[in-house]
Amino acid sequence: NAKTIEEKIHALKKMLAIMPKHKGTDKLQAEIRAKISKLQEELENQKKGKKSGAHWYIKKEGAGQVLLLGLPNSGKTTLVNTLCNTNFETADYPFTTQHPHAGMMDFEDIKIQLIDTPPIKDDNDYKIFELVRNADLIAIVLSLDSEPINDFNFIQEKLSERNITLKGSGAGDYELFGPVTKRAILILNKLDLTKDAQYLKDLENHFKGKFGLIAFPLSALYGTGTEELKQEIFKELEIIRVYTKEPGKPPVLADPLILKKGSTVLDAAREIHKDFEQKLKYAKVWGSTKFEGQRVERDYKLQDKDIVEFHI
Repeated sequence: NAKTIEEKIHALKKMLAIMPKHKGTDKLQAEIRAKISKLQEELENQKKGKKSGAHWYIKKEGAGQVLLLGLPNSGKTTLVNTLCNTNFETADYPFTTQHPHAGMMDFEDIKIQLIDTPPIKDDNDYKIFELVRNADLIAIVLSLDSEPINDFNFIQEKLSERNITLKGSGAGDYELFGPVTKRAILILNKLDLTKDAQYLKDLENHFKGKFGLIAFPLSALYGTGTEELKQEIFKELEIIRVYTKEPGKPPVLADPLILKKGSTVLDAAREIHKDFEQKLKYAKVWGSTKFEGQRVERDYKLQDKDIVEFHI
């Protein structure tokens, strides 16, 4: 999972080197070479101190990275400000957001990174789609004072042009190039501007039935539904929090390990240190086990908020 520009260039060059050279791959080879050229230009700009590429790579922080996409005036920035207690510029005219901004959203005892992005339009900077490819979850913000179905279709079309497909369940991909599928949710913003409950229900049924995507109505301006959205984001990230303790000592309840749902005791040990993985004999778990402090094997699947005591 390449992150820096240098890593991306290296990965693309490696891909190009091992790709079969025949007429059927000519187009793909040309696309990869064009991608390498753009990245090299961006790298040069960074080295010269230019800002053209510096704004677009956002290092992942917290328990997960959620990227907000939407059309002009959909309320993305207002939503990020509400959820993260930030003060990014907002206005009643379109294209106020020119560069991506990152904020940290508090959820219980962890923080989740939210990224506000420039609005989707006909001619988008390719770097916005790199942010999409790197994110853990995509949140499409649709305005209820516009035409949510048409707006979604437009955004989906622009993503499809870049070989990006959205889905509502299952693991997402992090491919640097080529077709990629990303986990996504929809946010129906400006709930304060509609009182038609049936219209909302029809929209939710449409997006769930046709695309398998959850549509979540809220008002970013007044905060209605935002606490429920936090719960939904945590759920959609499919992560768990695991706390650790040493034998004879109380558990450390600050800064839990963040693991993918379905992770085992061995995965948790690996996250702490590779020596733990190699030397781990068994563990004791409080929380999801039948008995508190029950001894479990290395392949025991952990649940959210489990406490683990490693024995090596």
